Amino acid sequence: MSANLAKSECVPYSTFRPDPSNHPIALLIVIPLYILVFVLGLAGNLGLIWATLRHKSLQTVQNIFIVNLGISDVILCLLSIPLTPVTHIVKEWFFGEILCKAIGGVQAIGVFIGTFSLCAIAIDRYFRLVIAPGRPLRRDYAIRITFLLWIVSVLVSTPYIYNMGMFKIRKQNGTRICGKVCTENWGDDESADYAKRMYSIGILIIQFLVPFTIMAICYHSIFSFLRKRASNRLTSITQQANLLYVLAATAGGDSHQHKEQLEHLIEQKNRVMSQRRRVTVILVSMVVIFGATALPHNVISIMLEFETDEFKMFQFGDHDYTYVVNLATHFIAMLSCVTNPILYAFLNPEFRELILNGIKWAPYFVSRSFAPTQTSYL
Repeated sequence: MSANLAKSECVPYSTFRPDPSNHPIALLIVIPLYILVFVLGLAGNLGLIWATLRHKSLQTVQNIFIVNLGISDVILCLLSIPLTPVTHIVKEWFFGEILCKAIGGVQAIGVFIGTFSLCAIAIDRYFRLVIAPGRPLRRDYAIRITFLLWIVSVLVSTPYIYNMGMFKIRKQNGTRICGKVCTENWGDDESADYAKRMYSIGILIIQFLVPFTIMAICYHSIFSFLRKRASNRLTSITQQANLLYVLAATAGGDSHQHKEQLEHLIEQKNRVMSQRRRVTVILVSMVVIFGATALPHNVISIMLEFETDEFKMFQFGDHDYTYVVNLATHFIAMLSCVTNPILYAFLNPEFRELILNGIKWAPYFVSRSFAPTQTSYL
């Protein structure tokens, strides 16, 4: 009886200190959005992996890295998208000590695998298009690089996994808080705080700054190369068109043959210009979307590392916005699970057609909506 009484004296943290993250209106917004990202992200990435494993034509060196990216996104869809919002809203961990370390570790490794795979894709495209056209990376080298990416991801995540655990929330204002949370705990002394902050800064560099720089440099170089090639093609087409005009004028008028040739050249020119615009949009999107999804959560994480008991970054008066800010930036980060398969697979006509052809209701949609196109530069 006394044990039950003692148990009833504690207060859930979400009750003791309510915040906007568990307000009914916030829940009505957050839950449908996360469900939508979960469904779209899981379906898109599983479709990508399924199509690659089933069709030999898609089992290229570059697609090894894209499948690796898809596996990373599936991990985040299954673990991070459902569990992170729940723990942020209820402020309690219900799944035990072992799963605390295991799930936290797998999520961390998955994030690094995704980021490193994006870098590998950018570097592979750069060498394949700019440095050594026609000499793609060997398949066995790509597999070795993939294993290396996993090893590095595990090593970089090890300090985080080691310091993860379930911890009781301290009494606040004399009130005992129910339950435990799954979080990092590097210790209570200054050296532990310093180590944790340095690790967080290192993660920002490894997980965002270095990959963003690599992607920006590689895709800018690819863009410059393809723009120059497209400009040369447009110049050649223009010269051919001018020559036809001269021949037509010399012949005393535009013959039917000259008109057909001119129409063909104009069509070629429009196709090259359209293709150049398409490639430009894709390349810019790859860099911008990575930056827009990855940066906010990394910045917020760094800011929270430098909080003190006296100064809370997102607490204003009696209102604590820490969890709702974390939820917002985490949701933005998870949007990459939806955008990655679109940017790196579904914009490839072959990928798209094979996936949609595997769906019973899709063949008519494919034939009507996706006419055959030239092979993409990317």
